[in-house]
Amino acid sequence: MIRHIFAEVWNTLRHYRLRAALTMLSVTWGVASLMLLLSYGHGFATALTQAWDQIGKDLIVIFPGQTSEQAGGERAGRRIRLEANDAALLRAGVPAIEAVSPELRWFLTVNHGYRTKDFSVAGVEASFERIRRTEPGVGRFFSEEDVAQRRRVAVLGADVKKELFSGRPALGEDIKIGGVRFSVIGVLKKKTQITRYEAPDDNTVFVPYPVLASQMDARYLNNLVVLPARNLFRNRIIPDIRAVLAREHRFSARDERAVAIRDWNEFRSIVVNLGLGLNILLSLVGSLTLSIGAVGVMNIMLVSVTERTREIGVLRALGARRREVLAQILLEGLTLTAAGGLTGFVFAAALTRAIGTLPLLGPMFDDTSGQNDIHLGISVSAVLASTIILIIVGLGASLIPAVRAARLDPAQAMRSD
Repeated sequence: MIRHIFAEVWNTLRHYRLRAALTMLSVTWGVASLMLLLSYGHGFATALTQAWDQIGKDLIVIFPGQTSEQAGGERAGRRIRLEANDAALLRAGVPAIEAVSPELRWFLTVNHGYRTKDFSVAGVEASFERIRRTEPGVGRFFSEEDVAQRRRVAVLGADVKKELFSGRPALGEDIKIGGVRFSVIGVLKKKTQITRYEAPDDNTVFVPYPVLASQMDARYLNNLVVLPARNLFRNRIIPDIRAVLAREHRFSARDERAVAIRDWNEFRSIVVNLGLGLNILLSLVGSLTLSIGAVGVMNIMLVSVTERTREIGVLRALGARRREVLAQILLEGLTLTAAGGLTGFVFAAALTRAIGTLPLLGPMFDDTSGQNDIHLGISVSAVLASTIILIIVGLGASLIPAVRAARLDPAQAMRSD
């Protein structure tokens, strides 16, 4: 029986091939539109999230503050300043910390040859590279040995390198920072960094913390940067950090104003939700576009049922049951929808491959690498979402004509013109 129904479906579609082709075209366009919109939404959300993560994934930054409570015999309103030994205390006292680095910032005059400009100069430790994802595109970041030996080495942000060296290589060259000579050992990759708490990394020169602290005779830090470990104690990291610093600086562990601890993941969720919201909106728009194609399928199937009323009546008179008529009409509609959907998938895949990348953040940051632009591609999630929507739309478009055909009275159907 199933084989007979399939044969009847094939003969019907072949007989009305022009009508079937036009119906499939509307579904093809709807599926392709949905796939392209989902691809754009996924690429946009990915680019935005990657740009946010340029500052460092799971980053926690600790800033100095001012007490709001009396504690340890000290008055409220006392200024709390961070020092280099606080980093060592946190390493020893907070098991949820994987890495921590002090950060000292000064705006200083940096020059190479006749080129001179003021840049942000950051004194940090070797772990800063891992915490803040400051990966060199050329050369290397300074090591723990460089920090311990107080070597005058520098890593340049991409824009600093461009200002001082233009297209010439900077590796191994000497620069002067505040009149002191440093050797360039690395240049960072270009960053499309959409969030920061100080100057962008592209506009920063990084040097070992002890060298800058000695040069500027600086005791206090601008901040501490922390990378949490992926362990069971991670959800306790911020209270534990505040407790360790409270013991050292004699303020209440409940006083959140004494030191400001910022977890960048709290802000990251806003970016993730923004991408999710855009994907939902584009899915709705694409689904409405596909629904227009479904209306076309429904109209064509209703016309087909009307034209074949006598044929259906004959089939019923010869013994065809209602469920067999229902199955045949339903299968015709689903076949049209599936064929149009498959064609739409292929068309969308070819189009996304042809387009490739759409600009987003690259032009804003003068980045030609395309690393944080919108990369179009057919993801598994987009295929699954489109397939589910297509099945729902196909069933909805085919069910009404199929039910109408199955409910036809055989005697009245045979007398139909």
